[in-house]
Amino acid sequence: MSRGGESRAGARAIVLDHGAATDTGLTRAHNEDSYLAAHPVFLVADGMGGHEAGDVASRTALAAFSPYLGAPEISGDALMECLGRAARDVDALGADRDPLMGLPGCTLSGVVVTSIDGRACLRVLNIGDSRTYRMTPDGVEQITVDHSEVQELMSSGQLTAGEALASPRRHVITRALGAGIGPVALADHFLIPARAGDRLIVCTDGVSGEIDDDSISSIVHRGQRPQETADSLIDAALGAGGRDNATVIVIDVTHAPPAMTDTAPDVDSTTIPSTKHDTLPRAREQHSSKENPS
Repeated sequence: MSRGGESRAGARAIVLDHGAATDTGLTRAHNEDSYLAAHPVFLVADGMGGHEAGDVASRTALAAFSPYLGAPEISGDALMECLGRAARDVDALGADRDPLMGLPGCTLSGVVVTSIDGRACLRVLNIGDSRTYRMTPDGVEQITVDHSEVQELMSSGQLTAGEALASPRRHVITRALGAGIGPVALADHFLIPARAGDRLIVCTDGVSGEIDDDSISSIVHRGQRPQETADSLIDAALGAGGRDNATVIVIDVTHAPPAMTDTAPDVDSTTIPSTKHDTLPRAREQHSSKENPS
């Protein structure tokens, strides 16, 4: 378990306070989740492919970002390099494995500190069905969109949210790092303003799959510090059944440059980076399951 800490890099930089926690859960023998929580990178990865494969995949993906730990920010170009390295390294883990035994792979979601045109801001990225939320005055807003079969069915009106929770296909994801998809990182990107007082929550589906958004909202609005909030979210996931590994990072923006607070756009279609930093086309997606092979 990580203890929270404040991250800063100069008077006009974004300053963050964070806490993080992970738990194997009540039914799994091993924890295949990993997290990286140190300025300017706050990411979770949910491994798949069975014990050792999933463990190594999630750690390998996050290791690609470690050269930037302690830096004031990570540029768009550097982020793309990290994602590319993560995709190649995780894909390479499956080179000598029998696909029937489960190929290594993982999800990836979270927040990095970056800048656009010299202005500090936050970039949310996502591959798979781990999630990044932002606390709102009356609840939580899910910034990321799950890359999963049930999300596609919900988006097309073929499945309700309640039916999705009970679906036997709820663990089938349409994007991942590795898992036989190849050395590519099909990541969604969202630029969001850094506003003092904001709180972001990054978690694997061992949290979001056990407790609903209302429960998450109730916990993050208690007024606890980030580490206490992270611990409370894990406790709630375990109390709801703990059927999966559970990992969460809670990030508070304690300072942000005034220009970003006043002028940055909110999350919408215009905040998705263009050209080489854009979301990659869905035509290249394949399907992978996070269930361990039987």
